Amino acid sequence: MANVRWDFFAKRRGRPSGRAALSLTNDRIGLVAAGPAGPRALERDAGVDPAATLASMVAEAGAAGFDCEWVLEAGQFSLLQVDKPAVPRAEWVQALRWKVRDLLPFPFEEAVMDAFEVPGLESRGRPPTLYLAVGRKDDLRPRIAQIAASGLRLDRIGIADLAWAEVSRRLGNADDSLATLVLDPRGGTMLALREQALFVSRRFEFDAEDQRALRDPHAGGIERLHERIALELQRTLDYFDRTHQRTPPRRLLLACGVDGLEGLEAALRTLLGLDMIMAPVEATWPVLATLPAPARSRLAALVVAGEGA
Repeated sequence: MANVRWDFFAKRRGRPSGRAALSLTNDRIGLVAAGPAGPRALERDAGVDPAATLASMVAEAGAAGFDCEWVLEAGQFSLLQVDKPAVPRAEWVQALRWKVRDLLPFPFEEAVMDAFEVPGLESRGRPPTLYLAVGRKDDLRPRIAQIAASGLRLDRIGIADLAWAEVSRRLGNADDSLATLVLDPRGGTMLALREQALFVSRRFEFDAEDQRALRDPHAGGIERLHERIALELQRTLDYFDRTHQRTPPRRLLLACGVDGLEGLEAALRTLLGLDMIMAPVEATWPVLATLPAPARSRLAALVVAGEGA
């Protein structure tokens, strides 16, 4: 799959014995590994010692020594839309470093970044643009040390948006336009694809009232949350229409990695009139079948990251 590569961390190695992909946050650790003993998919609470939790998961999966891709989640990187520089692809990042320095909340010397293109704008008479994924080295280094201590060999860092775009291609099963809504405990990521190319990626965060509704769906407020999610999704579809001057997607793939939103599918169908796609990820990736439903959704992106690396 198309993935953001971070040359800052890239390493050249011989043929690995297996391959793994992981997500590593303050709350949860997800690991998908495939090697001689077969595939494994695990998710654990990070706990008070995330390094020890990860090491235990690597040992349980038999993944020590595997090459690994770390898939950054929302909050671990920023995604900026910038004008495409008139230089070869290999020089995009270097050309953009000075241009984005005022957009970063930290010294640009601390930035590690890579870019991928937003398709379709040139044919509409608009300047070509790029999505620029930016992380801060000081934020990533402690996690990299934890990964190394666990026995995994980090050779790539990717972003969840691109991993989910590949999940959408696999589950959407069509070449026409498709929207994807990926919900996690912090908020939602909304993608819009056309002809299997990622055109739009947009993020929103749950506020305190949203979080209360998720903690207790029966106490009231869940209908407001459904409406809030529908509004954010409609804004993404409107942006697609306005920016790309194309009919926005009417098919929606819903990936719900959070409890408390069981009625969301019906609500979105009613509020937005979308054709909902509820593809069971375990049917495509049986390694996820033993996990709880929210975890299956959260780890689907890791499966495709591990396959495509």
